[in-house]
Order: sequence, then structure tokens, then C-alpha cells
Amino acid sequence: MKDTNQFKSIDSLYTYIDENSFELKRNFELTDIWLRYRNQTQLETEKIKSQWEIDCFLFDLKSDVLFSQIYSHGKHISEITKYPDLNEFKNEVVKYLQLRISSSKSPLLKARYNHLLWKCPSGIKQTKYAIGAIENYIISIKEYYNRFKETENPENSFQICQLFEVLVAISNEIKFDMAELKKLTQFLLFETDNIEFYIIHSILSDMLEYRKIFKAIDFNNTLIFFEEQLNTKTKLDDLTLGHEYLSTAIKISKKLGKDHRIWHNEKGLAYLRLAETITNPEQYWVKQDYHAKAIEEFKLANNITNRKASEKLYADLKPLIKLNTFSIPYTKEIEEAFNKHDKNLRNKAEILLKLESSKVYRFISIGDFFPDYEITLEASKKSNKFLNYLTTISFDKNKNIIKDKVENKELKNVYKAYEHQLHTTVLPQLHYTIIHGIESGNLTFKNFINFLEQETWIGKTHIRYDLGGNEQHINWIEQLSPSIVEFFIQTQAWCVSKYYKPSFILCIDSFTLKMEGIFRSFCEIAKIPISTYQEKGMQEIYMHNVFDNEIIIKYFNEDDRLFFNYLFSNDGGLNLRNNIAHCFYTTNDYHPNKMLLLISALLRLGKYNYTEKTSS
Repeated sequence: MKDTNQFKSIDSLYTYIDENSFELKRNFELTDIWLRYRNQTQLETEKIKSQWEIDCFLFDLKSDVLFSQIYSHGKHISEITKYPDLNEFKNEVVKYLQLRISSSKSPLLKARYNHLLWKCPSGIKQTKYAIGAIENYIISIKEYYNRFKETENPENSFQICQLFEVLVAISNEIKFDMAELKKLTQFLLFETDNIEFYIIHSILSDMLEYRKIFKAIDFNNTLIFFEEQLNTKTKLDDLTLGHEYLSTAIKISKKLGKDHRIWHNEKGLAYLRLAETITNPEQYWVKQDYHAKAIEEFKLANNITNRKASEKLYADLKPLIKLNTFSIPYTKEIEEAFNKHDKNLRNKAEILLKLESSKVYRFISIGDFFPDYEITLEASKKSNKFLNYLTTISFDKNKNIIKDKVENKELKNVYKAYEHQLHTTVLPQLHYTIIHGIESGNLTFKNFINFLEQETWIGKTHIRYDLGGNEQHINWIEQLSPSIVEFFIQTQAWCVSKYYKPSFILCIDSFTLKMEGIFRSFCEIAKIPISTYQEKGMQEIYMHNVFDNEIIIKYFNEDDRLFFNYLFSNDGGLNLRNNIAHCFYTTNDYHPNKMLLLISALLRLGKYNYTEKTSS
């Protein structure tokens, strides 16, 4: 560390920094030396200039974003202040930077001063500053390479990475002759010696990001770098290879219009090697994720042999996967609040059950106690943002790894918020209303079926014609009745005998599949098309796609569509229809709560008629 006492004036320090800026920048000593000189000098003007220099290097340039070093609360908790702040630069600071651009002999410093002025607000910001930064970044990168060539110090090559990222970012912001930039890029890629592969990869990644600057021709002969790495005796670590390097090779291959299957195959092999390293049974879920990734890559590589071998590994490991579970007990205050809430729901149900049965069913059909769409949407945004920076591996009921689409993650958060409200309010309310109503005899399968027949469109017979032109009379009550009767009888027996163990398999299976037909009937009667062209010709669309039909949106309100989607969607909801149709449920999954939700869905669907967004 340089002793600042040797500098008798700020001019002598300027000279020293100009001559040693590359070394000081590499060792992160630029701000430190100015800080020590500011504390040492007795001249107020020199203290001010020293602070300005410190401020200049307290900014952190990452790609095209300028970060301040310090962020804190302002006078109000919602107010965030930052230091330093370009918007707060006074005229004398701007004039000082302009003077330093002309007086400094260091291209590294000139690049920084020009870049800061380019990032200043309009009125100060000028294209000449961007050009000045670009020109000096190019000179600085070349200088760092010369230093690397002399000493082979990896810190110098790392500085090349950092400066190149900033260089291409600022170049992308202006209209400028890119000849020198491209000449530098070709030099770094093909004319340098002993540059580590991660530096080459970093440059190629930046080139891919800025498509406006770098075209396909600029990537000619770059895939050879990846081939050399795969053939070298010193193997790259498979984690970086699979997640980063080979992904870049695939992008370059696609850009060049070349066969990218070889890189997908190598990526699959890397994932298999990673899987082999995991021997701890508690980490088998991670091992399985690598198997799943390998299968996907071999599929893209059209390597059927490796894909089938990976699928066998996946199937063999599936029974051994076990995820640790943990629970967080409620505090006494929360438990008391839940008990009070539960008692309130029970009291509401008791009052409701004093009314005639038709009013009870109508109350459920209106669904005012179900989660509100807007409130649920707002609640879903309050999820832990920290989790967004972690890799999440999701499993379905069959221990299969689910590949989440980006757009589905927000929807899953909505369903999680919705499910929480269902368990805390809706399901207890339905239990105290329907189960206790059946137990007391207030609700019976007879008055329920009668309500459907008399008060909903579901009980109305409608006519359909078969291929022969023969008239068919369709009434869903006939098909729903067996499951309705079964549920009521099972519940009655459950309530009256402490020895009877009910089974809701039959009623849930039957009711769920009939719900799909009822939704299709609604669309058919309302003249909503539900057939679409598929590979095998015209086919009926899947149930969850019915709810997103732009026409059906005009019929159902948002609260009901959210409920229907949650029950039957395959994007994070219960996915009832799929789980039942494919026999994914075990006996324990057939909980009466599912039947309570199905009855609610039937009643909420039944309240509609065939005019847009009109309910009884």
C-alpha cells in the first residue's frame, strides 16, 4: 500500500495515479488512496477534489447499469436515498470531470470519467462522452492484455472480462462505428495467447446478449473453443459445463444455423456425470433432477439410446426419493385466533341450517365466502421474493419432476394463496354447512337433487343429435344422481356410527368426470366452440382450456373462473380431472373435502344461464 505522505500536492498524486491506475484498479486501491490523501491534506480545495474522485469510483458499473455504493432510508421509511447520486452532481463536479478527461493520461480513468458524464441527466449527457468512454475502454482492455501477457496474472485477464462487458453495453446505447469494437473482439478471441476459457466464454456470452452489434458472421469459428475444451485432458467441472458453457455453444450453433444436437448430447452426459456423484439418499431428489435434465437433453439430441438409458435410471431412482418434511407450530396467539375464527364459522353454519335447504344451496352457489379474485391476486404477490433467487425443483404426486414455465410461476403463487384461504375459511364453512346439514337431516340427496332440477340449468333436459340425426335427450341429473346419493349415504353412515369408515372413492371419481361433461354441455348450449384442430384431426379441447376460452370469460365472473381453474387446472391447482382419470390418487387422497369442493363447483356453475355474465 502506497504511503500518501510522499505526495506534497494533489498534482503529484494525479501523476502517480495516471502511471499506476491499472495496478490500483486491479487491487481495488483507487478509492483507498484518495481517501487517505483527503484525510491527510490540509487544503480544503484538495479535500473537495479528493472526495469527488472517491465518489467517481464508488459507483459500480455492471453491464449498462450504474449502481451506487450505499442505499438507505430517507426521512420517510418509503423514501430510499443513495450515495453517490449522479442526479446530485453539481456543476463544479461536472466541470471537474471534464477537466480530468483532458488532463489525465490514463485511458482507464478517462473511460470512467466519460462514462459517468454519459450516465448523467440530460443537459449534461452527450454522445461525445459515450464515444470517449468506448475509445478508452478499448485501449484499457488492450493494456490489461499486455500486462497479462507479461505476468500471466489471472487478475489482469479478469479485468478484461469486466471491461468488455461494460464496453459492449455502452456501445449498444449509441449509433457508432463498431469496427474498432469488432476488431478488438476478434483479437481477444483469436489472436491472444493463454487466455483462460472462462474469459473466452464471457466474451461470447456478451456477444450473444447484444444482437444489434454482433451478427452471425461474428461467431464464425467460435465453436472450436468448446470442442477444444471437451477434448482437453483437464476436464471442466460438469456443473459449469452443463449449466453455462454448453448452453452458450447451443445458442451459437443455432445462430450459425449449424447442428446443435452434439452439444445437447454433451450436456446430457454432463448431467449424468453430475448424477453419479450424488450417493447420499437424502440428496436423491437432486440426483433425480439431473436425470430429468439428461433425458430432456438426449431428447433434443435425438439420442434414443442414451435417452432410454436415462429414463431407466430415472424410473429406478423414483421409489427411493424422499423429501424431508417439517412443521412450524402456531404460537398461542395464532392458535387462539384460529379457534375464534373456527367458532365464528360454526355459528354461521348453524344459523344457515335453520333455513330451508334451497336457501342453503343458493348460499353456496353465490359463493360470497370463497376467496375474492382481486384479494387473492394481491396476496399472491406477497410471497417471499428471496425464493425467486433459488432453484426450485417441483414434484408432482407421482414423484415426477415438473418443468415450470416462467408464466406459470405467478399462477402457482395465485393458487397457493387461494388454497390457503380455502383451508382456513372455505372448507371449514362447507364442512359445518354440508356435513352437519346431512347429519341433522336438513340436507338430503332428495332435496339437493330437487334443487338442481328446479333451480339450475343442470336439471333441464336439452336435445342433441347423433351422427344418424337421431334426437337424444340429455339430462345431467340422471348421471350425477348415483354419485350424489353415494356421498350423502356415506356421510350419513359416517356421522351415525363411530365404527364405520366411509369411502368417497366412488362418488369423487364419478362426480369429477361428470363435471367435465357438464362444462362441455354449457359451452355447447351457449354456442361456445370446444373443438380444435390437433395432430389427429379435430378433437375436443382439454377441460382446463375451456375456462380460458375468450368467449366463456364473458359468461363467468372472475371469482368463479379462479375456483374452476383451481379445481381442474394442470398449472398448479388440484388438477382433479387429470389425477382421477389417470388413477394418480391413492385411497388417502379421496378426502371428503374434495367432494365438498365439487358440490360447490356444481352449484356455482348451475347458477348461470346462457346469457353473458348473468347469474340468478
